[in-house]
Amino acid sequence: MRFGFPLPIFAALAALAACAPPPLWHKAGVAPARLHSDLTACRVDALTQVPERIRRHYRPADYISRPVCTATGHCYVQRILVRPAEYERYDANAGLCEDVAQACMADKGYTQVRLPACQSPQGQKITVNTRAPLPPLSNESCAVRLPSGDWRIVTPTTP
Repeated sequence: MRFGFPLPIFAALAALAACAPPPLWHKAGVAPARLHSDLTACRVDALTQVPERIRRHYRPADYISRPVCTATGHCYVQRILVRPAEYERYDANAGLCEDVAQACMADKGYTQVRLPACQSPQGQKITVNTRAPLPPLSNESCAVRLPSGDWRIVTPTTP
């Protein structure tokens, strides 16, 4: 497989993407615990409406061939296993299930937003009250990664 970017640039882009916050659900004034319970309820409801449809896909082994010659001049082609054959399992209804869960959250008044990661001035640590209700969104809104690995929307106040 050949990428349009040189490998170091591709690796750097992948690393940056790993640090970016995912799309986050937002509804101003809602407590994080309520958001979590609403999202869980919507996901469970989606699973009952859209049952799993597990499928299997066979990926054959990948080999490369290289010529090998002995000291006596006898030459042959050696096959080298690059990736063994495998079966991949996937849920063919996963996308539909996610769509149903998103519609449920929208029905509850939530919107999904993409925000940049918060950049603290002079490298100071940003503290977040994890129980405070979600703030209204503004141009300064951003997302902070919590020690739990979750992301939290914050709107920094300027002094």
